[in-house]
Amino acid sequence: MSMSNDPGHFFQTETALANAKRRATKSSNKNGSPITLASKLLSIIPDLTSPMRVYVAESGGIARRIDLESGDKSCIYKGHTAPVTSLALNAAQDVLFTGSWDKTINAYSTETRQKLRTFVGHSDFVKSLLFVPSPKHEDGLLFSGSSDASIIIWDAGTGQRLNTLKGHKRAVGALAVDPVTSNSEAAIIYSSGSERDIKRWEIPYANVGAATESRETIMEHDTSVNMIRFQGEDADMWTASADNTARRIDIRTEVKKNGTSWSDVVLKHPDYVNDVVVEPRGRWVITACRDEEVRVWNISTGELYHIYDGHIEEVTGLAIVGKGEVVVSISIDKTVRKWSLRPVDLTKTVEEKKIQEQEIKEEPIEEKKECFLTEEEERELAELMDDD
Repeated sequence: MSMSNDPGHFFQTETALANAKRRATKSSNKNGSPITLASKLLSIIPDLTSPMRVYVAESGGIARRIDLESGDKSCIYKGHTAPVTSLALNAAQDVLFTGSWDKTINAYSTETRQKLRTFVGHSDFVKSLLFVPSPKHEDGLLFSGSSDASIIIWDAGTGQRLNTLKGHKRAVGALAVDPVTSNSEAAIIYSSGSERDIKRWEIPYANVGAATESRETIMEHDTSVNMIRFQGEDADMWTASADNTARRIDIRTEVKKNGTSWSDVVLKHPDYVNDVVVEPRGRWVITACRDEEVRVWNISTGELYHIYDGHIEEVTGLAIVGKGEVVVSISIDKTVRKWSLRPVDLTKTVEEKKIQEQEIKEEPIEEKKECFLTEEEERELAELMDDD
């Protein structure tokens, strides 16, 4: 007996049907000049050597470099046997690092695409990567966070494991270096993941094995913290969380706001927030949400300025490119899209969207005509049903 795989043949909730219809309607849209790839996109970083290129991590087990101007997507980095979840870049030495569900990390030459080495040490999925230059390590340090709840510090050039940081109880999905408090003696690293805690680590370059965890754990969110970034004019800490908020957390002061929180900006969303980036001039903060939208917020007021609508599935990552005037988004829908952050373009886009929304409101709604059957027609219908 053959079984149908068509979801339309099975019971579906009204919500599921509405979502399927909405996505089908949106699927052909060209908003954000989409570049379509072969598999789901899980992570993105800018190419620091070229203003309009990015690297993306794909669920198909590869990483890819994309030229946003030409649309070229032929530069592929192969070698993993499971989804690639995370990326890091040593731009000075043209080395790309990729982390995967296969529990390993690979290093590649960005130009030749040759695999240089593989880092083996985690007992579960690799979920986050961070490259940090070091005055004591010629090739820098590589940090990796895993579903095994550990952070491993590696010599990025040799692949030697230098230390393992243990403090998290669940997966470590985000890593970031604080550029303000880090100095020539030590790197200050923050980590988060599948719990509400954000941890702070001090890593002495001369003795990585002597790394210490700060006693003060940041607990501003209610649940998982999906991203930590230090961005903007003052390199503030910004976070994105599954508690439906993105926050700016003032870690530079010892006094909590109203005695209860270090968060001085809280951006509320209708669903999980997966990523947050800040325009370099400090005017806009942009967020990626599970509800398929890319939101642009006014930092000074904390108000929503515009929603970029184009993806048809969860938005998983963001990157600022093009001299800070373009934000690039990736999604489970397998597309890479780019959106302007130039004030003149944003103003124009906002006005165009207002006009579109007004036109939709003014469209006449066609009334459904009731269908009445005559007595004879009702009798004929009843006879047909009896025959069946």
